[in-house]
Amino acid sequence: MLPVSYEFVQVLATEFGAVECAWRESDQSFTGFVAEVWFSELPSEFSTRWAAVVGYSILVRGVSSGPGSFAASIPCTVPSGQASLGPASRGSRVQLRG
Repeated sequence: MLPVSYEFVQVLATEFGAVECAWRESDQSFTGFVAEVWFSELPSEFSTRWAAVVGYSILVRGVSSGPGSFAASIPCTVPSGQASLGPASRGSRVQLRG
């Protein structure tokens, strides 16, 4: 899988009616970050378009809290200059500004 920028995720999600889009650090993503995208309705068209454009499917889940009823966590790269690495040390974490 090729990494996709957060900006690309945000633009495509907005075109398909996303309620909110933000990014966060993730231990499970191959990029280290995911875009969290929330929708008020099941985003079938967004999911179909995503798979056609990017080449892989995403998991959409129903959620009981948050800005929308449905959410997707999409692996992404972070916006340029938004993550800064501290001094290297065991257990150090990435600091996010946003």
